[in-house]
Amino acid sequence: MRKVLLLSLSLALGFSAFAQQRVAKNDIRSSKMSAKKVAAVGNEKINPATNFAPQTAKSVVVNRYQDAEDGETMTTTYDLQSNSWCSNRMYQLPNGSVGVTATFSHEANQTASDRGTGYNFYNAETGEWMDQPEARVESMRTGWPTIAQWGEKGEILISHAPMRCWTREVAGEGEWEYRGELPIHPAEFPYTEDASWPRVATSGDNHNIIHVIGDIQHSVSSDVVEHYQVYLRSEDAENWTCTYSPLVQDGEEMNYSADAYNIAANGHNVAMVYGDDLQADVVMYKSTDDGLTWTRYVVWENPYAGFDWENDPQSVMTDTVFGPANLAIAIDNSGTAHVALTAYEYIHEEIGNTYTTFRGRGVDGVYHWKDTDGPIADTDHPEYIGTPLEEHFAHANPHHALRLWWPIADDPGYVHMEADSTKWIGYVPLYEGVEWDNDKFYIENDYFYKFRSGQSGMPALSIDPYGNIACAYTAPCCARLDDNGTYYYRSVYVSYYNVDEGYWYQVADELSDEAINFMFLYSENIFTIAADNVFNPGEFWFGFQSDDQIGLYWGSNATQPTASENTIHVFKVTPEPEMVSVPENYEAQDVVYSIYPNPATDYVVVKSSQDVEANISIVNLVGQTVKQFNKSLKMGENAIGIDLKSGIYFCTISANGFNKTIKFVVK
Repeated sequence: MRKVLLLSLSLALGFSAFAQQRVAKNDIRSSKMSAKKVAAVGNEKINPATNFAPQTAKSVVVNRYQDAEDGETMTTTYDLQSNSWCSNRMYQLPNGSVGVTATFSHEANQTASDRGTGYNFYNAETGEWMDQPEARVESMRTGWPTIAQWGEKGEILISHAPMRCWTREVAGEGEWEYRGELPIHPAEFPYTEDASWPRVATSGDNHNIIHVIGDIQHSVSSDVVEHYQVYLRSEDAENWTCTYSPLVQDGEEMNYSADAYNIAANGHNVAMVYGDDLQADVVMYKSTDDGLTWTRYVVWENPYAGFDWENDPQSVMTDTVFGPANLAIAIDNSGTAHVALTAYEYIHEEIGNTYTTFRGRGVDGVYHWKDTDGPIADTDHPEYIGTPLEEHFAHANPHHALRLWWPIADDPGYVHMEADSTKWIGYVPLYEGVEWDNDKFYIENDYFYKFRSGQSGMPALSIDPYGNIACAYTAPCCARLDDNGTYYYRSVYVSYYNVDEGYWYQVADELSDEAINFMFLYSENIFTIAADNVFNPGEFWFGFQSDDQIGLYWGSNATQPTASENTIHVFKVTPEPEMVSVPENYEAQDVVYSIYPNPATDYVVVKSSQDVEANISIVNLVGQTVKQFNKSLKMGENAIGIDLKSGIYFCTISANGFNKTIKFVVK
């Protein structure tokens, strides 16, 4: 495994490259794209867009890869990691260990007969990654892997075509157990196609309830495909129920594209989000009872949802719409679901499946929505600088609900960024002394479609125990050009949300900044992923695909003539204290993070993060205390005899002023 010297910083770094100005030239260009749906290895519907922005200098403390541990988890020649957005490829265990997957191949041709799941594991106890994989996990050709914690210490892997399941009792150890194929479609499904492109998440006290969402494609003709979203649930990784997704509620349109969805879980809360540009609203479904019942939320209301673009004269619009491109979702420990969505600008000017999208400085941004908000609406900014707000609110325009850049009335040709930091996560940073050139924004074929044309694309959310959030996303960097000086490389940027302050430190970290990591100065960084729930405050884990060539080798309209070696990197960012809120007594609270097995017999195992004196109390269903005693817990696993009759109990462990209660069953 190749070791790379990575710089660990213990001091604040000032990013002086970012400009202080907040006005940009509105030199926007358009591209006409076909909106027809196509069946492909890669993309479905086609959309583009972009913009550009400046940012005030910020500082951040960065601690990557555990003080110079190798963050190169694997290499792959299969560079097309997703049809749309990339998610559910990475997770963190309570002890700090991290598992990561990617679509894997080492063949340099369009066959990829060895394609499958590439896997690696970071052991928090040893501080080391496993050796990079030389072969896929599966015995057969698969793709589009998705992974999650399973049980107290294990992990579950789902891959596709058809969807199949593998598990391990202990993450990072031993052989994967093949659990067989998942149901291929709901019982009432009228066609024979399999469900594919899965996303997995686990919920419940012990991560024992498994949730999988996927997509079924039915070819109507050579260039039209119908999509049907499905939801699968299991409590043992063997017996599955397969139904249409909650989208069927209220007669919701189910024709979202492959990979145009994400899922997240935390505790007993599960949430899935769907979004697909011109075709429908962005909707989220949330369950607070492990997927038994669902509540529908509208994230963004598409003013043209359900219109017949092909035949309906009324569907023609002459005003541009700022709509969603890529989405991410995560749930904090309070049960609130958070969505990050990138925006782009489009217009539909004629009958038929053709519409125009825009690239340039003034159309792009990453927006933060949570389920305590209503639908994203045009109530934030005046249409022109200087327009009275009350006049604007009286004429709110749904076309502008996701608009970040606004025209300046007395300065034609220029736009002004009104980035409300309580709602806008980030945007493409403008570098001081560096001009933006639209012709250097790479828009070729499949590569362009993956970002739905948004310059800021593929956001990934990571939330710590107290609700602080980091969002990593990929965007073109006008300060870095490829070897030919022709196109901008894409960088990974990170913004931070302080839960107590309630706003974002926008574009605070840039991975390719030379002071942080010189190795990324000459690489293209895309397909961002995250461990959506992390267990140490102010430490956020992300991953991405890195390549020295711009473009994609795989896909229906690939742009790279030959395959290249792509590296899947994982990195941890630790922002300055001002960017996160951490209670002073956090160390005292982070004592017990699990009690197992459940069900138990004659003992339970208490996992503690430190040596501590604890009081243990066990109460039955009618509230009677059946056992109470003091126990010296050691850091790690502590076996405790219980000697109880069969039944349901509640175990409360009190240490350092913090109480943790877990419900468990005795056989």
